[in-house]
Amino acid sequence: MAIRWVFLDMGYTLVDEDAVWRARCREQAAMPEAREKGITAEMLWREIENASRASLPQFRTVMEKFGFSQAAPYRSELETLYPEAPEALKALSRSYRLGIIANQKAGLAKRLEAFGIAGYFSLVISSWEAGAMKPDPAIFLLALEKARCAPEEAVMAGDRLDNDIFPARSLGFRAVWVRRGFGALQTPRSREHEPHAVVPSLAQLPGALRALENDRCIGRYEA
Repeated sequence: MAIRWVFLDMGYTLVDEDAVWRARCREQAAMPEAREKGITAEMLWREIENASRASLPQFRTVMEKFGFSQAAPYRSELETLYPEAPEALKALSRSYRLGIIANQKAGLAKRLEAFGIAGYFSLVISSWEAGAMKPDPAIFLLALEKARCAPEEAVMAGDRLDNDIFPARSLGFRAVWVRRGFGALQTPRSREHEPHAVVPSLAQLPGALRALENDRCIGRYEA
């Protein structure tokens, strides 16, 4: 079926989160319980990488491993929009309806406005408002319901095989892996973890979607 809707993740798909996670690790390492245990920011960063490789929740896994009682906050004001995002969204919006499916705290719509890209999206589904977090299929089903879209007419593009590719494919979406950030450390664990296409950034996403629509993705398409 033709692609009608393209859903995007937020972190490491539309926005670069490196500065957020570096700051969070530094802030966590500066807390008394971390200093007492000799835990450094670099140790925390490595453990987030390990959690990502194992397809585990990133910061929650770190909290549990070291027995922290208080978590440093996620500072969304440190996110930066990837430079290719506006042009890629402009190109995508000419052919598809665009939406977001993301594990995000309250205020996502306002952040999209601040980045100047809110107008490209017809639908924004965040875990805070949806009451479900990826990889729970409920958040994907909610997006399909609101979009009035069959899964076969939808594509999910995101950076994580566990949170984006697997649940979307399980429901019948086509799936594109934006391979960067911590998610780039992952390897497929099953056939349903295998993306239909792999791109290094959003700049290559329009071309990958054209290949999907033209059935040129035999096995896996890599831009």
